[in-house]
Amino acid sequence: MKKVLILVCLALLFFGCSKKDDGKVLVTIDGDKITLEEFNKELDRIPANMKMLVLTESGKRSFLDRYVIKRLLLREAKKENIEKEKEFEDSLSEIREQLLIQSLLKKKVTMNINTTEEELKKYYEANKDKFKTGPEIETRQIAVKTEKEAKEIKARLDKGEDFAELARTYSIDPSAKTSGGAIGSHGKGSLPPEYEAAAFKLTKAGQISQPVKIQQTYYIIQLTGIKEAGYTPFEEVKEFIKQRIVQERQNEVLEKYVTELKKGAKIEVSEELLKEEGKKGEAPAAAPQPGKVEPSGKVSETPIKGEPAPKSEAAPKK
Repeated sequence: MKKVLILVCLALLFFGCSKKDDGKVLVTIDGDKITLEEFNKELDRIPANMKMLVLTESGKRSFLDRYVIKRLLLREAKKENIEKEKEFEDSLSEIREQLLIQSLLKKKVTMNINTTEEELKKYYEANKDKFKTGPEIETRQIAVKTEKEAKEIKARLDKGEDFAELARTYSIDPSAKTSGGAIGSHGKGSLPPEYEAAAFKLTKAGQISQPVKIQQTYYIIQLTGIKEAGYTPFEEVKEFIKQRIVQERQNEVLEKYVTELKKGAKIEVSEELLKEEGKKGEAPAAAPQPGKVEPSGKVSETPIKGEPAPKSEAAPKK
């Protein structure tokens, strides 16, 4: 639905806004000016989790290129009178209905629901199994391209050289330059099977695995910590619980609201017509094939053309 909203907003901007000559002109398309103000407004429409992609000059340049393409496509759509085509009008009507319903529910259902610390803790205790965690390990890694290099580094580690320093010097993982190869905590199922098989065999902090090949890369793994199975702390899931409670209460309000609407309306359904329509979608029963063995294991009584009908078996004599 969010994608639909974004597209609708873009369409309203492109079709509805008046062309302004004032302001700094960022780009022109056949004399049609796009101001810096217009461009910045488009940037503001980008979802928060995507804004990092357009902070740099290259990111803005890439976004501008897509913006120009949209303007070109919209111009062609106008030339083709797409807005007057029935398919477009039907789609626009459907989107309008969706927006109307969404706006109504936002007005009637969405509300500020306050939750207390006591409520959140009560929910946490009542649903504690949902926050159960398996054992986790914390590891470092050194990733290299060849088995020979991996064995050479492993030999140096066996002699006591520092794992983090070797990771910063030799690991092809870019983050190792600053992290020393540390990749944090992880439970089973979160990393490649080959990596986990080697990592979970290590039992004490400081232990180092033999080189492990994963696709075209060789990894040396060091265990740096072990976290036993337990429960995610309340503080870490507090916000999640709050959102869950709010969602549940909003669902209750929505259900009540819809129920009241149905009670207040006179709704008459033609059950006979509905049954007829339902039958249209049912697959017709397959007719038995001549001589075909039925699911029960019996031979169909329908004779094959030119052959006598099979005789029924006589009842066993007592």
